[in-house]
Amino acid sequence: MSTFTSVSRLALLALALALPLAAAAQKASSYTMVASGSNAGAYTVLEPTTLAVRTAGTEDEGYYNNLPLGFTFKFAGTSYTTVSASTNGFLTLGQALTSATPVNNLATSTLRPIIAPLWDDISFGTAASPPDPTMDGNLYYQTTGTAGSRVFTIEWRNVRWAPGATGPVCSFFVQLFEGTNVVVFDYLQGSGSAYGSTRSASVGLAGPTSGDFISLSDLQLTATTSTTAETSTITSRATSGRIFTFTPSVVTAMAPGVAAAAFQLAPNPAHGRVGLVSYDAQQPVTLHDSQGRLVRTLAPAAGASLDLSSLSPGLYIVRNGQQSRRLAID
Repeated sequence: MSTFTSVSRLALLALALALPLAAAAQKASSYTMVASGSNAGAYTVLEPTTLAVRTAGTEDEGYYNNLPLGFTFKFAGTSYTTVSASTNGFLTLGQALTSATPVNNLATSTLRPIIAPLWDDISFGTAASPPDPTMDGNLYYQTTGTAGSRVFTIEWRNVRWAPGATGPVCSFFVQLFEGTNVVVFDYLQGSGSAYGSTRSASVGLAGPTSGDFISLSDLQLTATTSTTAETSTITSRATSGRIFTFTPSVVTAMAPGVAAAAFQLAPNPAHGRVGLVSYDAQQPVTLHDSQGRLVRTLAPAAGASLDLSSLSPGLYIVRNGQQSRRLAID
């Protein structure tokens, strides 16, 4: 049975500041995005897990309310403990849904905030036939890790895009990381090669305030982002193992006298590029092989991510000052 891939441990530590001013200034549009991965091994089915109970609607137009995160997650400067999800490939935080809302709109929708890995008219099955356990999908979720470094994962498994597709077109999941408040999207191509006739998706994040969003241009490794013009016409599914990592630009402030968030790598395992989360830019970043030998000294580029395209697959160690993290390159 496959195991689920996630960033190893993300410690919940906060800034040693007297006042939590940074969190209030955070917007969805200020998040940075790193695209990585092109390997089916980077996505594995979420198990063991909890099957989400649908609050209302059908496998085509349904929603699932108030799923517990198991911890407090900060998104765009606000704290949340629950999410509600739609069959149509998006979730909202801290509120219940009253419809599946198939019309995607990150820019000005009144339903906010939004985290949207594939917001479009999608379905877990075909409305014209009875459920088929071998072909139809469902929504699953789980929380893993220990207090301070937990990860909430929600998976849309075996969806049809659009509902008229002859079989599952793709699966995808969202991960929310405690402490660093990183958001990760990951994708897997399904067995169904024939899409439905209508496809027009939005992918990205939307903050609580109208006009605050970050929108992906497509689901490719070369995807770009915009905070001024939403792309709501994505028609091609992602390559298996495609990962998009969204990192807040402002470290969340917590209680006075607590240390800053620990250095982390996301995603991990990585392919092509890895993001540096909460690293100390005043300290060197070095890459070592599994025997501890120095491979190279890395200079983080703007956006705090590292190019791994020339490195062989395997286990490495990344060091930032006094902190070390294992990195698997697939």
